[in-house]
Amino acid sequence: MSVTDPWKPFQEVLQAPWDLARAWKDRTGRKVIGHLLPDVPEEIIHAAGALPMAVEGAGVQVSGAQAHIPGYSCSHAMGAIEMAMKGELRVLDGMVIPYVCDTTRNLFHIWQRCFPHIANDFLRLPKRIDHPGAQDYLREEFRRLFESVGRMTGLEAHADRLAASLELYDRSRAELRRAYRLHQERPEVWTAARVQMVYASAVRAPREEHLEWMEGLPWEEESSESQDRIPIYVRGKVWDPPVILDLLDTLKMVVAADEIVTGYRSVAVPSEMAGDPINVLVARHMSKIPYTGYHQEPARMVQGFVDRVRESRAKGVIFLNPKFCEPAGFDTPDFQRALQEANIPSLILETSARGVSLGQIQVRLEAFREMLAEDLP
Repeated sequence: MSVTDPWKPFQEVLQAPWDLARAWKDRTGRKVIGHLLPDVPEEIIHAAGALPMAVEGAGVQVSGAQAHIPGYSCSHAMGAIEMAMKGELRVLDGMVIPYVCDTTRNLFHIWQRCFPHIANDFLRLPKRIDHPGAQDYLREEFRRLFESVGRMTGLEAHADRLAASLELYDRSRAELRRAYRLHQERPEVWTAARVQMVYASAVRAPREEHLEWMEGLPWEEESSESQDRIPIYVRGKVWDPPVILDLLDTLKMVVAADEIVTGYRSVAVPSEMAGDPINVLVARHMSKIPYTGYHQEPARMVQGFVDRVRESRAKGVIFLNPKFCEPAGFDTPDFQRALQEANIPSLILETSARGVSLGQIQVRLEAFREMLAEDLP
């Protein structure tokens, strides 16, 4: 890894994540376990002695996946199948797929049939997170997953190892939160694209090494740019297309907060470290911003969203709705109506690697930015 450019290690991970995983596997003799986003607890995989590797299908050009999964499936699921078909995921010894929507449920069964050589587990996350029995249910499901991943790696589940992994990952999330704060304070140095690069590499690299790389980042470097950027709030699943982050930087829009699965949502909540580590994981899951595939009482869900936007002090909201993602499409009208009542402008962008014009996205972002700028004092 390069030491001359502090951003280079993170860039190199994203350029060749599977090569890095293979080198780690050869060096350590340990297993690599993939996990489909969102909300698979990386700590459980790490505590079982494996390297957790996020599998993100958005942005992957699809050619053969439609032979196995319907063409109206989201890019995230289709891209994961495509990568596996092309042999890019051959390094994986196991895979954990969370149940967050009908597509992921189907993907689990498709995966078992198409890739039987990769051990596969289905994490059955509770869909009704406000149900009285949801925490008890999730506690037992996390225990089952810990034992299951332990069988994949040959390392018996042990609470002490899980507690150590929790401590490591919580330190990492604290540093990632720090990076997000600096994006708002010094966006010229800590651009949206750079901060996302640091996060995206964290879920693909050995976390111990990633923390060491973060020590070399320009934490104290000041920005010489005048603060004329517009804060925005982003809701979506993944940064798709990824180049949208560069567009936000170019248009001088600062991400005040986001609910992206591969973004701030995953690091926003620190863990309460006392007690049974499984209980710690359950409490953290229940404290996260609800994912679009989870069910809450509608009024509470909408009000919580508006409150988060107001707390961020964003001037506007951008919805990144993946094409063919029914949960996102179902929630958005209620959210947008509530934003209108609160006099908060919003923009809905349907995103996908298939059939969505990047030029059109850029034009709409430029227009939205101009509208927000007119409303500034």
